[in-house]
Amino acid sequence: MIEIWLVRHGESDANVDGVWQGQSDAALSPRGEEQAKLLGARLSGHSFDLVVASDLRRTTATAALAGLAAEPLPAFRELDLGRWEGLTSAEVMARYPDEMRALMTGEDLPIGGGETWRGFCARVDAAVDELAGRLRDGERGLVVTHGGLIGAYLSGLLRFRARSRPWPVEHPHNTALTVIAAEGAARRVRVLNDATHLAAAPPAGPHDTVIGLTRHGESEANRHDVWHGVTDGPLSPGGRRQGAELAARYDAVEHVYTSHLQRARLTAAAFAAGRAVEPMVRPDLHEIDFGAWEGLTTGEIQDRFPDEWAATHEGGLDLPRGKTGETVAGAAARLRRAVEEIAAAHPGERVLVFTHGGIIRACVGSVIGLGPATRVLLEGPVNASVTHLRVGERGTAVVDYNLGGV
Repeated sequence: MIEIWLVRHGESDANVDGVWQGQSDAALSPRGEEQAKLLGARLSGHSFDLVVASDLRRTTATAALAGLAAEPLPAFRELDLGRWEGLTSAEVMARYPDEMRALMTGEDLPIGGGETWRGFCARVDAAVDELAGRLRDGERGLVVTHGGLIGAYLSGLLRFRARSRPWPVEHPHNTALTVIAAEGAARRVRVLNDATHLAAAPPAGPHDTVIGLTRHGESEANRHDVWHGVTDGPLSPGGRRQGAELAARYDAVEHVYTSHLQRARLTAAAFAAGRAVEPMVRPDLHEIDFGAWEGLTTGEIQDRFPDEWAATHEGGLDLPRGKTGETVAGAAARLRRAVEEIAAAHPGERVLVFTHGGIIRACVGSVIGLGPATRVLLEGPVNASVTHLRVGERGTAVVDYNLGGV
């Protein structure tokens, strides 16, 4: 297995001015320079076998300020926007309304006379494939590149490239990390849009609520590879510490909810200790019910239920787990309903929800629309990780995934 880390550059002067950059060569803003230095501190505990960057100034400067000796590669440049570069969205619409309308209806035109969307995506996919081909098993590569390029690559990997906007995954933040685990041709997202080194959780807005789905701390069942869906069980000593550690690194929230199972309740209590917030219990935040698999290890499930294991792990979202348990599709719908109800109760606020790994992945797969490919394309969230959803007038979107996974 190899890892590919995709990093967006720091904030540029063009980002500040709200203009479309494309392949124009904007410099980093002072804030972008500071973000790049924070990125370097974040990466200091990791080693990379190959580091490359787009050859544009905002990416090479980000790499340099982060302490990365990056090989410049034009293949990782942003989308070429031609004559639209340097204009705001309003100016593009005012000057080129026919082109904009044609693109919005799905025509694959050269954008501003530059690249077509289809051509850009082909370049992006080829660049990542070529990078992967330069890495050997067990190695890790890092790319400092652009938000549009990262979004284009993820849109293909997570299968929403052909859909109309808005997309179900938000645009990458400046200096955010996205980690792809690859084994041969198979690739899946381990971490998405992680900018925790900037020490700020995603802001809510006047018309949307940000919901942080937090997996509980490590349980004794986790330590011993035992499947506890609706079965209750204690946290491990490490798990008891993880809630407090999350509180130390996570910004303020207005409300906290938790599953009724003690591994979630205890993590929520450790997080909330010393804060002016009391965790509220919602029974519908519990983990997927694994039926007859409850209390068994993965090896025991595979030995005792080989046919059911194969069927459910080949994408059977509508098959009850453990013969008598819950379907993944049903569990995902249950958590989405809970998230939407919580968001409706707290418009414009930030909420942390303590729940479970299996149902978080199922819910995110449902928001993106991955269907049976959810398990193949998303790694499960780690203990005490946070995944943010934004819920508002335009529906629900994934802000990031598995923060704490690297």
